[in-house]
Amino acid sequence: MKKKFVITWLMFKDKSSLYAPILVLLLVAASFYIGRLSAQLSATKSGTPTEKAAVTPTPTESQISVAKLKVMAKGLGLDTNKFNKCLDDGTKADTVKAQTTEGADFGVSGTPSFFINGILVVGSQPQTEFEKVIDAELKNGTGDEVKLSSGEVATRVAKIPYGVGYIKGSKNATIKIMEYTDFECPYCNKAFPTIEALLAKYGNKISLEYRSYPLPFHADAQKAAEAALCAGEQGKFWEMHDKMFTVMAGN
Repeated sequence: MKKKFVITWLMFKDKSSLYAPILVLLLVAASFYIGRLSAQLSATKSGTPTEKAAVTPTPTESQISVAKLKVMAKGLGLDTNKFNKCLDDGTKADTVKAQTTEGADFGVSGTPSFFINGILVVGSQPQTEFEKVIDAELKNGTGDEVKLSSGEVATRVAKIPYGVGYIKGSKNATIKIMEYTDFECPYCNKAFPTIEALLAKYGNKISLEYRSYPLPFHADAQKAAEAALCAGEQGKFWEMHDKMFTVMAGN
């Protein structure tokens, strides 16, 4: 009987020695899991984000999203039912497309692009560059080219069809500026106060005429261009134009 007990104990001892490493690994894994749960619970209570609690930031809504354009229209006192229907239905989409095509035909490839009595000045130039072209035109006319201080050459192109769009200033101004612009373009936003300063300085001697030229990689530019024209139907084109540039310049 004693011999049988010894043999049984030895067999149990041998089996225990085989299972011991497995038991140790299981205990280590369990301890790690329990520790991780405890850390996550503590982090949740303290308000500290964990990996699982991490959330991808929501993109900031554009200042000229369709929703915000409608809010602007309301703030300007427009009939919002008419404005919203015009914008949602894409009533002005064909006009925007036609103006963009017209600009491309005159050599516009980017924004902002300005035609000062037909002389093409590209980009958000310093005010002095615009004044150089304007002053020369007011004095004797500039010929076909004007060399800017930056070294760029502003060239007179084919006759521009002034007087058929929305105009700020006198329609009979000696200096007519036509701008092809994009409300989402940062350079157009930068140029906005420069053009406003020129209008204030030269008074009735100059005028500004608007043309749509939304760039395809600006998500909100197309609808913003349509919004300006929709506001124009109610006599508040420039109010919407200026408001959009003002809020975008403030970004």
